[in-house]
Amino acid sequence: MDWSIIHIVPFDIGYSFVNYRCSNQQDKERIISELENFCKDNGYDVFEAQISKCFFNVKFNENISCFLLEYGIGVFVVKNIKEIDLKKVKEKFEENISCVLYYSKQKEQKLILECQSKSFEVFKIFMKKVWSLINIYERPYSATESYKYAGFSYVFSIYHIIDPTENLLKAKNENIDLLMNPSIIHKLYDETQWDVIKTKILDYNMKGYNLKECMATSVVASSWSAVAVIENEETEVIEKIINYEINAQASWFLFDCLVDNINKSNMTNLDLQKEKSLATNVSLDMSIILSANMSLSEKNVLESIFSTTGFEALRDKLFLLLENRIAIAEAKISERQVKYGIVTEILLVLFTLVSIYEPIRNLISGSLQTVDIVLGIFMIVIFIICSIMIIRREK
Repeated sequence: MDWSIIHIVPFDIGYSFVNYRCSNQQDKERIISELENFCKDNGYDVFEAQISKCFFNVKFNENISCFLLEYGIGVFVVKNIKEIDLKKVKEKFEENISCVLYYSKQKEQKLILECQSKSFEVFKIFMKKVWSLINIYERPYSATESYKYAGFSYVFSIYHIIDPTENLLKAKNENIDLLMNPSIIHKLYDETQWDVIKTKILDYNMKGYNLKECMATSVVASSWSAVAVIENEETEVIEKIINYEINAQASWFLFDCLVDNINKSNMTNLDLQKEKSLATNVSLDMSIILSANMSLSEKNVLESIFSTTGFEALRDKLFLLLENRIAIAEAKISERQVKYGIVTEILLVLFTLVSIYEPIRNLISGSLQTVDIVLGIFMIVIFIICSIMIIRREK
C-alpha cells in the first residue's frame, strides 16, 4: 500500500476581482502582469489553470503551487512532503495505518502553518508580493501577515491511498473510520499519549463516514474532519477532488474572512452591500459547480463532500451578520436624514420670516422705529413655535 497527503492552504488577497466595476478588471490585469514578471525573475512556472474563477496559477517547484481566485482568495497546494520522520510511529502502530497517516498529517500541517521548513519560505515571499500589489484593501484585517498564522488560518488535507488489495475500499473499514473521526487519535503528536491511544483503539466503535464510489476502482470517503481518495491504482479522481477542494476551501475561507472583517472593522453601508453581493456570487458559483455537466457518480461524490464542509452553516451566519449590519447602517443613515430634515425645515422658517420682514414693516408703518422691535419679537416667537412643532413632529 502507498499513500500521500495533499494540503490545501488558503490565504486572503484582500481584494476581490468581481465585475461590479470596471477598475477591478484593470487591477486584475495589472496584478497578473506584475506577478508574471515576478515569477519569471524567480524561475517559477506560470500555467493556465483549469479551475473555475482562477486568474493566476504558479508552480514554485514539483510539490508546491498556488492558485489565485477572482473571489480574492489565494490557495497553496502542497504535495509529497518528505520531511517527517515516521519510523517510531510506524513501529508503534504497525497495524494501524490510520495512526501513521494522521500523525503525518498533524506534523506536516504544523510545518506549513509555522513555516518551519525552508521549503515553505516561498509562502511568505509570494503572499507579501501579492499583498504589495493591492492598492486598496477590502478586507484589511485578514489580508496581512499578522492574521492568525502569518496570514494563514488552517490547512485542509486530503489523503490519497493506493491499496491494490482493495481492503480499504470496503464500506466498513476501521482505519478509514478513524481517519474520518479522529477524536481518540487527535493527540498522536504527543508520544506520551501513544499507549493510551493504542488501548482506546482496541475498544473503538466505528462512527461511520460518507463513502461514495467515483469509479469502479476508486472511492471517496469524507467527514467533517477529512477527505480520503482510496484507489487500487492512481486515476484522475484525485486531481478532480483537489480541484474541487480548491474552490470549496477558497469559498469557505472567504466567508470566514468576511465574518472576521465585518466584526473587526467599521464598514460603511456601501461596503457591506458590496460584500453581500460578493457572497451571493460565491454561493451561486458553488451551486453551479455541483449542478454542472458531470457524471452521476462524480456529482454524488462532490455533494457528499460538500455536505460535510459546514459551508451552508457558515454562509447562513455570514448573511445573518450582513443583514444585521446593513440594517444598523441604514438606521443610522435614516437618523442622520431626520436630523438634516429638522435643520432644513427650521432654516426654511427662518428664511421665510426674514423675507417677509420688510414687506410687513412697510405695510404697518414706514416711520415708527418701534415697529422693527415689535416685528422682530413677533418673528422670533413664530420661529420658536414652528421649530418646536417641527422637532416634536419628527420625534
